[in-house]
Amino acid sequence: MPTSLSKSSLLFTDLDGTLLTTTETIAPKVVGQLRNARARGVVVVPATARGIRGVVGVADMAELGPLAVCHNGAVGYDLERQSLLWIRELSREFVRTTIEDLLRLDTGLFFAASSPFEFRPQRDFLKRPTMAQLECELEGLFELDSVVKVICRHRKYHASELIALLSNEVSGVQLISGSTDWVEIVAKGVSKGFGVGLAAELLGIELEDVVAVGDHLNDLPMLAIVGHPFAVANAHASVLAMVEESVASNDEGGVGELVDRMGISAGA
Repeated sequence: MPTSLSKSSLLFTDLDGTLLTTTETIAPKVVGQLRNARARGVVVVPATARGIRGVVGVADMAELGPLAVCHNGAVGYDLERQSLLWIRELSREFVRTTIEDLLRLDTGLFFAASSPFEFRPQRDFLKRPTMAQLECELEGLFELDSVVKVICRHRKYHASELIALLSNEVSGVQLISGSTDWVEIVAKGVSKGFGVGLAAELLGIELEDVVAVGDHLNDLPMLAIVGHPFAVANAHASVLAMVEESVASNDEGGVGELVDRMGISAGA
């Protein structure tokens, strides 16, 4: 029997692999469903590994907000006032020391760093010739005024192997697996669960009444703290295993299906 969402008016949704299709778009039908749900009083908040610039366009298209949980919880952003709500930073000294120490340990590592508004990858980090203009020399990562996460990639290792390596060498921070071969280093205690908890409090909604939907390992802390966790059908096996109910895949409009249920409940 489908979960009752009669008391739920707040949905946190991951973006890549969940709300967005494999072509990084939102189907017109889903956009319409999101807008209809909002008209019925449902608030849909993005909770994503993306930075602020990567969220704003999606939020405008689908009328998401008024808040956004960005950088896997390290940054909260007010989409309406265009202002930061919270930020959890890594010190510049930590960033430099950690990257230099790790490179002495293993030269197969590549790095990127993110401020709230900027993603700055080391040369050859992205492995995409079309995005080479974004890349810089390693020293450029240390010049960011504010760093909310360091992203690591290895020439040979997948994310699970990379986390094992980093766990032995880096302490006092949080390691987050957000893709098949990237691992993020963020401030201790930061996760999507942390960010969702802050955002729900700001919006005045109890977590037991909150709905969340995701697809990947970085969504697990978010799904663990809300009253109504969902996964899209294309989700990682660990995500599907922890939820009691799933919706259609990202390419089949699963988030639209979910907000329709919430919209009906909220408008009843």
